[in-house]
Amino acid sequence: MLQQTTQPRVTRQLSERAVFEGLLHKGPISRADLSKATGLSKQTISEVVDGFEQRGWARPVGRTSGNIGRTAILYELCPDSAYVVGVDLGGTKVTAAIANMSCATLSEMTEPTDRRGGGAILDQIAKLAERLAREVKAHPSRVLSTAIGTPGFVNKRTGAIELAPNIAGFDELEVLKLLKEKLGGHVIIENDVNLALLGEIWQGCARDAAHVAFLSFGTGVGLGLAANGRLIRGENGAAGEIGYLPIGGDAFAPETRSQGALEYEIGAAGIMRRYGAAGGAAESVREIFDLSAGGDPFAERVIDETARNAALAAASVAALFDPQLLVIGGSIGARPEFLERLKTHIARCAPRPLGIRASALQNRAGVVGALAVALNWLHEDLFGLPDLPGELPLPSPKTLGDKVF
Repeated sequence: MLQQTTQPRVTRQLSERAVFEGLLHKGPISRADLSKATGLSKQTISEVVDGFEQRGWARPVGRTSGNIGRTAILYELCPDSAYVVGVDLGGTKVTAAIANMSCATLSEMTEPTDRRGGGAILDQIAKLAERLAREVKAHPSRVLSTAIGTPGFVNKRTGAIELAPNIAGFDELEVLKLLKEKLGGHVIIENDVNLALLGEIWQGCARDAAHVAFLSFGTGVGLGLAANGRLIRGENGAAGEIGYLPIGGDAFAPETRSQGALEYEIGAAGIMRRYGAAGGAAESVREIFDLSAGGDPFAERVIDETARNAALAAASVAALFDPQLLVIGGSIGARPEFLERLKTHIARCAPRPLGIRASALQNRAGVVGALAVALNWLHEDLFGLPDLPGELPLPSPKTLGDKVF
């Protein structure tokens, strides 16, 4: 009896999933064309589309024209039936964006990260999400999913975010629980570099690659890994904490324990420290790069040493993961003069030639990846099947007016 009642339900779910994919990727589309695209009967298509209309998930948007014979009604997903928010949280700034059910990004905001850290940052994220909802004239309750990228990883036992030295107080809070209370809906916290990688896979330079690594060099150092489009997180979610590689500095020194030997050496603070030790004086890493371009020998040496240590890290990734593509991003990694030095050093030490590309999305990679995760959860929650492998694929970037997000 159980099999008799379960089978029609699963068949119905498969049909709804297929129709949803057709509307998401091919809409506006007629019922007849949906039948051709999915292989489902016209009767099934009509039943599913009618059900979607009743639940507010789909709507008619016009008729076909230019064909001989009767015109047909065109359907598309109802974009304002649900929304998601993506957040990229960094030590100096936080960027948040909102997208609708159809994967169109509607609004985006960036502001300095609250220096008080901890609970103040959680309040900041909640206020940003509310402002974005108001911006697109949506009630906050229509935001069904929020994904947040942050340095470090979530401790499964305590709920705290660990290995995030640039964001104060997150290792003392049950961040996920508190954000769920403040935001409502479903909340996902993911490593920021993992999200940057997913952003490049969805809308950036890694759309055609199966095995991809994303190396980020900036305030800190991070790594994201994906095989066949799926993130590699490790047992505790800490896969990719490459800052702890024993490269560039003494991994046993007390001062490197909180962030790792590699990050201590080639993160922004490490570059500043080494430039000062070499006899130079600068207010920022950007100034050191400017001085290097002007021929300052101390700056040139520090930048080249940084690229050399970064290349050792990239060679380690190549040896362990064997990626098809290595994407380089972050505020330092995105600089052309750094990237060229990095490529030169990688060619000298990597076990085999590496495909290397600069991040196409640059400082938007993290928030685009956060939207991808939030949208995937929303679509799977509404139309997915637990036993069906693979996530529902997202469509190509949507446009808003003449701006492509």
